[in-house]
Amino acid sequence: MAINNKIKILIIGPDSQGGITSVIKFYFKSGLSDEAFFLPSYTDGNIVHKILFFSVFLIKYLFILIKAKNISIVHIKSSQNGSFIRKSIVLFIAKFFGKKTIFHIHGGEFDLFYWKSPHFIKKIITNVLDKSDLILVLSEQWKKIILKMSSNNNIKILYNPTIIKESANSRSEEVNTLFMGRIGTRKGVYDIIEAAKSLQNKNVKIMLYGDGEIEQVQKLIDKNNLNNKIKIGGWIRGDEIDKAYKKADIFILPSYNEGLPMSVLEAMSYALPVISTPVGGTPEAVEDGVNGFLIQSGDYKTLAEKIDFLANNKERREQMGIESYKIAKEKFDINIIIKQLREIYQDLVK
Repeated sequence: MAINNKIKILIIGPDSQGGITSVIKFYFKSGLSDEAFFLPSYTDGNIVHKILFFSVFLIKYLFILIKAKNISIVHIKSSQNGSFIRKSIVLFIAKFFGKKTIFHIHGGEFDLFYWKSPHFIKKIITNVLDKSDLILVLSEQWKKIILKMSSNNNIKILYNPTIIKESANSRSEEVNTLFMGRIGTRKGVYDIIEAAKSLQNKNVKIMLYGDGEIEQVQKLIDKNNLNNKIKIGGWIRGDEIDKAYKKADIFILPSYNEGLPMSVLEAMSYALPVISTPVGGTPEAVEDGVNGFLIQSGDYKTLAEKIDFLANNKERREQMGIESYKIAKEKFDINIIIKQLREIYQDLVK
């Protein structure tokens, strides 16, 4: 569906390492640049660099809103904590200029941010959500969570997208188990180390890719003599990511909090079975026993059991991978998500 030519959308979000940036890049790779443009409000770096970057962003943002009369919608992508504070400023400026606003919540710990905040911060969060013309969330579960914070009933679900892969995976005799994400407690990396201690299948090799607590995790791997089972590959990009997924047989993400993890969707697009946890939007991507397994956060014993099960059952593993691919293609393909997003934009300006 082609969007009304009079509609111009300004998308605001980070240009950094992480899932939100990946989503934005997918949007524009799939043709959204015909009706939208992106203005980054955040980038990686030290605190001084981040403050300067946001200050320059605000100047650009105000200039665009003053000069570009054809902007109808400001689409704001937000996480929690500092991201929310910055994006609340963005929203109120957009409202001052009379623009329609979409507040798109990506943060996997947005609920913790709200409930642990002092009363006045909670009021600010509620006010921002109430003032938004539309709130976008990543799953049914997140819709229920946000309804506890806001009286705004105009909440819609838009899944994160993935690009469906056509090429076959190139796997070896080893059972390569892949993790992609921030290396630390929230993503369950320390549970992966505990699980590795009790793995029975000697062919299982675990590869951890990402940034975060790399030194601490490596020390723990060394201490437990797990270097023959677990390797850390650091943060990777582009073709390296493609090679890592193609080499993998199983994908694991035993998180404690999530929005809708891009790494899970990417793994599914590469026809991988997924072992994850029933947090955030993950249960809407991973069906327990169908295309993977959902275990409770912190249950590293069951994590080890499920890895062993898939490692020992190649036929089941491959069938679950086929199911992952089907679900990804039917629910999360970028072409489907872009079509839904265009309809959302159209409905908002009717």
